[in-house]
Amino acid sequence: EMCIRDRVSTQSTGSTKPTMPRTVHLAICLILVGLLSFSYSATPSQWKSRAIYQVLTDRFAKTTDTTSGCSNLGNYCGGTFKGLINHLDYISSMGFDAIWISPVVTNTDGGYHGYWAKDFYGINSYFGSSADLKSLVSTAHSKGIYVMVDVVANHVGPVGYSYSSINPFKSSSDYHDCNGCPSSCNIEDWSNQNQVEHCRLSGLPDLNQDSSSVKTTLNNWVRDLVGNYTFDGIRIDTVPEVSKSFWTSFQDTAGVFGIGEVFNGEPTYCGGYQGPLDSVLNYPMYFTLRDVFASKQSMNNIQTRIQQNTAAFSDLSVLGTFVDNHDNSRFLYSQSDQTLYKNALTYVLLSQGIPIVYYGSEQAFHGGNDPNNREVLWPTSFSTSSSLYKHIQTVNAHRKKAQVWNYSQVQRYSTTDFYAFTRGNTFVALTNKGSAGAQVHYTITYHPYADGTKLCNIFYTTDCVYVQNGKFDVYLNNGECKVFYPA
Repeated sequence: EMCIRDRVSTQSTGSTKPTMPRTVHLAICLILVGLLSFSYSATPSQWKSRAIYQVLTDRFAKTTDTTSGCSNLGNYCGGTFKGLINHLDYISSMGFDAIWISPVVTNTDGGYHGYWAKDFYGINSYFGSSADLKSLVSTAHSKGIYVMVDVVANHVGPVGYSYSSINPFKSSSDYHDCNGCPSSCNIEDWSNQNQVEHCRLSGLPDLNQDSSSVKTTLNNWVRDLVGNYTFDGIRIDTVPEVSKSFWTSFQDTAGVFGIGEVFNGEPTYCGGYQGPLDSVLNYPMYFTLRDVFASKQSMNNIQTRIQQNTAAFSDLSVLGTFVDNHDNSRFLYSQSDQTLYKNALTYVLLSQGIPIVYYGSEQAFHGGNDPNNREVLWPTSFSTSSSLYKHIQTVNAHRKKAQVWNYSQVQRYSTTDFYAFTRGNTFVALTNKGSAGAQVHYTITYHPYADGTKLCNIFYTTDCVYVQNGKFDVYLNNGECKVFYPA
């Protein structure tokens, strides 16, 4: 379009200046088109508005629908890219406008999860073909859904010390040796950063990013993966196991928003990786949310954690906020009260950060440790009538309506069994009393509303309160959470 406008304007002015040769002009246009197509990828700022639904590709949907389960969660169960395409509406109807999918490269035997790379340039045939993956991304984009692909640059699949089957890293020089490592060659002391970066994670061969060829190959690989499939972002596995200097180059070369996995509850440690990467998963807050809602510890812990995170991270607004994922037992495994879970999910979806909800949460999945927390979803027939599905749907709808990402999170009240905050005109009231708990009642005096404002609960729109004399009362019954918004 710019090229056409340029040609028209030149012709209409009657200028006597030399005109650009058509071949040169065409070349410039082609370059511009290439740059525009590559820049489709969303920026960190654009990702702030998104709510992410995390799927394990193998566990979400088969190509042909079935309600049969999976007899062995430790191996492939049959989920595919085509199955995911067929049920994107199930995800978008819940209010999610981004998906995070499993690593897509060809894996060694049994790598249903995607984290055991065998051929970095191949697509996992269990999930489908390269064309299927492109179709998934294009279909998602047509529905307004961003696609984030999981990538692994720390290790390859479990092949021991025989690397000939790994493409393109076939030489022992492509890997760290075991010098300075325990006799097992595995990471055993997680406080020893040199060991964390140079030894093996659970026996998986550890790539040597200090090698210029390995570094260049990985950087080119992620650039091409993103470009070939037009991914909007990357989730990066096993971040502390690789040096920060490598991640800086990897992030820059990828050219898209990156969010890294730093599986650690210390804000200062995690915060050190935001900078080399655009963002990281907010594991410190994850542990706090589990403590507060699953274990019913003091809700003042949220305030403390936010203060710690504010000091440790450069930008809280792009951190990934979550309360479940594929590496930890599900919330409902240790705490069966869905009312408490709804409180936790409401915090995840409306607090500062980019919310991430793990597939199956909406169906009250309650699996324990890996692989039991990686259940197949299709036996639920993708029901949209479950209580948790509807709860998430309601909160996501409000998140978009109020555009809460444009507003900072302001704490309005904090005590042992009650926590409240606002984002703009949205007032979020949470408790960890649980469904059998006594009524919670607090008077709110610190808020952004004028006297006479009518505030109604998004879950029950007839449940309204008025701001009078600079205050209003919040009552939470049977452990419920409420989200108030001006009527």
